[in-house]
Amino acid sequence: MANARSTNRMPGWMVVWFYITAIICTIDASFVVFRPHTLPGGWLHKFFFPYRYYIYTDQRYGDVTDSYVFTQSLMNYAEVILNIITLFYHYQRARATQCLAFTVSVMTFWKTVLYIAMFYELAGGKDYRGGNTLLEEVLLVLIPNGIWIIIPAMCMAALWSDLINGQSSSHVKRR
Repeated sequence: MANARSTNRMPGWMVVWFYITAIICTIDASFVVFRPHTLPGGWLHKFFFPYRYYIYTDQRYGDVTDSYVFTQSLMNYAEVILNIITLFYHYQRARATQCLAFTVSVMTFWKTVLYIAMFYELAGGKDYRGGNTLLEEVLLVLIPNGIWIIIPAMCMAALWSDLINGQSSSHVKRR
C-alpha cells in the first residue's frame, strides 16, 4: 500500500498549510500594496480592520514610503502563485509536487527570517518599532511571523528525506 507521498502528493497537514498561507499572504500583501486606501480612513480599510492595531507595532506597514515592506509584499504574491501551482500539482500527482513544495517552503522560511532581521536591530529595524512593549512584539510580531518560520521548516524536514530517497532511487534505476 503506497502512502500519499510516494504517489507524488503532500501530507494532508501540508496541503492545509499551503491553502492557509495562500489566503493570509494574499490579504497581507494586498494591505501593503493598496496603501493608503487600506489604512485607517481609507476606503478599503473596512476589509483590513485588524491592521489598525498592527501598523502601530510594525510601523513599516503604516509607512507608505517604505519600499522594503512593499517589495516583501510583491514576494508574498509570488509565494501565493507558487502555493497555488504546488496545490495544483498535488492534485494532479505531478512528479514536481514535492520538489516545488520544498522550494516554496525554503523561500517562505528565508523571506520571513529576513523580515524578522529587518524588524529588529540586526538590520536597523529600531526605526520601525519605537514605543512597542515586549508583549506587543511577542503577540503581534514574533508569534505570527514565527509560524511562517516553524511550519515551512517542518515542511522542509518532512519533504527532505523523500526528495533525497527519491533522487537516490531514481539514480540507481538509471544505471
